Amino acid sequence: MNQTYDAIVIGAGVIGASVAYNLSQRGLKVLILERKSVAAGATGASSGLVRMHYDIEVDSALAWGSFQFFRNWRERIGGECGFKKTGFLQIVAPEKNAHLRANVAMHKRIGILTEVVTADEVRKIAPMFNTDNFELAAYEPESGYADPVLTTNSFIENAKARGADLKQDCEVTGIRVSGGKVVGVDSGKGSFDAPVVVNCAGTFAGRIAKLVDVEIPLDTWTHDVAFVKRPSKVGMHPTVIDDVLSMYFRPEGELTLVALEDDNRMGEPPESDLSRVDPEFVMRAIDRICQRIGDMEEGALHSTHVGRDGLTPDQRAVMDKAGPDGFYVACGFSGTGFKLSPAVGVCMSELILDGRAKLVDISSLNLDRFARGELLRGEHSYGDIWK
Repeated sequence: MNQTYDAIVIGAGVIGASVAYNLSQRGLKVLILERKSVAAGATGASSGLVRMHYDIEVDSALAWGSFQFFRNWRERIGGECGFKKTGFLQIVAPEKNAHLRANVAMHKRIGILTEVVTADEVRKIAPMFNTDNFELAAYEPESGYADPVLTTNSFIENAKARGADLKQDCEVTGIRVSGGKVVGVDSGKGSFDAPVVVNCAGTFAGRIAKLVDVEIPLDTWTHDVAFVKRPSKVGMHPTVIDDVLSMYFRPEGELTLVALEDDNRMGEPPESDLSRVDPEFVMRAIDRICQRIGDMEEGALHSTHVGRDGLTPDQRAVMDKAGPDGFYVACGFSGTGFKLSPAVGVCMSELILDGRAKLVDISSLNLDRFARGELLRGEHSYGDIWK
């Protein structure tokens, strides 16, 4: 006889972990199925930025809702998430100044603590920065970064404390449907019954969806990351998204994490090798961080790694119910899922149990938008993040 649960969550990355935790909080008996191990996919390679600056309101609202958890993690969730407050800067090219101002105004309406700052003011915040190729930035003094693996394990341990089960090295092979309703999942470790299945399978989410004849237009985005030993005279710097130089960077102890927004590898199979850093990446990344922080020329490469995320056509997530009754999707976060994950878990639990999300209106993140050709774009868009 199959084991029976109230809900099965497929995927033990940070999104699946958050969904499982929030469903457990609502009293459901939850099973998490993970094809490899906790945080083995995109989560384990996430850069962990915690910021609220987006050019679309639903993402900023999810990030703002999530920030309330990150800055009060022990009280809200329990355990550790590794949040470090560094301040956050969004640097834009001069032709995007008006967009920046409009987006900061939108963020303030939500309640986010943020300001438009001039290049001169950036020099006061970060005296080590070269500021001659931009005029304005957005500054979030309370933002920073957190540890994605700690965060995921905290969600899972607290879900398990409320009765959830976790099965690792457990690949899903089928989803059973009867009378138009989900009834269970088949896997390499047996079959399990549940009236709710939540697809949080990251880059594999498209394949999982096809098991119930649901099409998700999901590509992959493979990104390289470098850690550079920071010269002592540089000192601690903020977390930054630098659209002028198409990069993002943040401190990590005595190191600086650097990654690029352009010339990333798209369309690689989800299971393909992640040990290969693009041969030209390191030189490009070091050149750009030295353009922004001149004294980094005296630094040294420490290490590199590679990550891969699910990418939708508009580089925005899918959070929806789809296909047979009881099948839900939370995927396609396109490299920004970690910072949204606490609010995503709340919203998905509300969608499943209450019929709609209440913390944030996620209706615009519906799956059908792609078939309708209605891709999400910010009213004051910066364009695609990944190029």
